[in-house]
Amino acid sequence: MFSVYTNSTNQVGKTAVSANTQISQQKSTKKIPIFNFKTSQEKFQDFMPKFYTVDFDSIDGIKYITDYLDKPISIDRKIDATTQVKNDCWLLTGINALSSTTVGKEYIKKAIIHHNSDNITIHFRGTNTTINIPQIVFEGAKQSNYYVKGDDDMLAIEIATEYYKKMLITNNEAAKNPGPNVITGKHSSGNLKDPLAGGFSSDIMFLITGKRSQTIFNNKDGCSKQIKETIDKKLKTPDQYAMTCNFKEAKNGLYIHHAYTIKSVDKDFITLINPHNSAKEEKIPINEFYENVASVTLLDLNKC
Repeated sequence: MFSVYTNSTNQVGKTAVSANTQISQQKSTKKIPIFNFKTSQEKFQDFMPKFYTVDFDSIDGIKYITDYLDKPISIDRKIDATTQVKNDCWLLTGINALSSTTVGKEYIKKAIIHHNSDNITIHFRGTNTTINIPQIVFEGAKQSNYYVKGDDDMLAIEIATEYYKKMLITNNEAAKNPGPNVITGKHSSGNLKDPLAGGFSSDIMFLITGKRSQTIFNNKDGCSKQIKETIDKKLKTPDQYAMTCNFKEAKNGLYIHHAYTIKSVDKDFITLINPHNSAKEEKIPINEFYENVASVTLLDLNKC
C-alpha cells in the first residue's frame, strides 16, 4: 500500500496537490492520509499528471512522503553543486555551462519563473513551453534514488525536461522528423521508460536560451586548428561562451561517451566540470586536452 500523508492545520483551507486534485484540511493534530494506492498503475493513472515518471516506490525506507507540504523547496534561481544520477550528463553539463557565465545565469533565472508551496514553474524559452511541477511530484523525485542530487533548481529543470521529452515521445514527434532534436521541438534519444537517456548539451541550452549552439569535431589524430580557435574564444572572452565537450579515450581519469562543462581556460589548463560531482573541478593540461578531446560544443550568448 502506498500512502501520502499530511498534517492538518488550525485553519480550514485548500492545498493544491496535483494539476487536477485538491484536498481540504480540517482542525486536527492527527496525520490524515491524502491518497492510498495499491498498485503503481493505479497511482499513476489516478493521481500523477500524465507525463510525470516519478517512481515513488524507489523512496528509501518507507513507501510514502511524510509531511511533504511542510518540506521547504530551496529554489533560489541559480545552480549550485549537484551529483548526476540519471543518464543525462548532457542536460546537467549544458546547465552547468550556462551557469558558468553571467548571461547564462540570467537565462536560468528567467527559466525558473515561479515557485511557491504548491508548485514550481519552468519555462523553456526555445520552444515557448511552460511546465508546472506539483510539489508532491518534486518531493517524490527529491526523495527517490533516480534524480539528480543536490541543488533544487537543477532538479526542477531535470523534472521539467523529463516531462517535456516524455510528452514529445508519447506524441510520436520523432516519427515526424528524420533528425529529431528539441531545437525543432522534437526529441533526441530517450524512451518512455527513461526519457532523459541520451541527448546533447545543445538541446538543453536551446530550451533554456532559445539560441542554437555549434559543435566542432576534432581530428582523429592530433588537434584541429578549429578546436584550438574555439578554445581560444573561451580564453579571450570567457563570459561570452557556454562550452561543453567530450573525449576520445578514457584516460587521465576522463570518461568517454560522457559530457563535460568547460568552465574556464588559461594558457596552461582547461578547467572542467564533471556532472558526476559538479563541486569538484578537474584541471587538464591544455596539450592533453587538445590530444584527447573529441568535440567541443559552444553557445555564443551574445549572438542573436
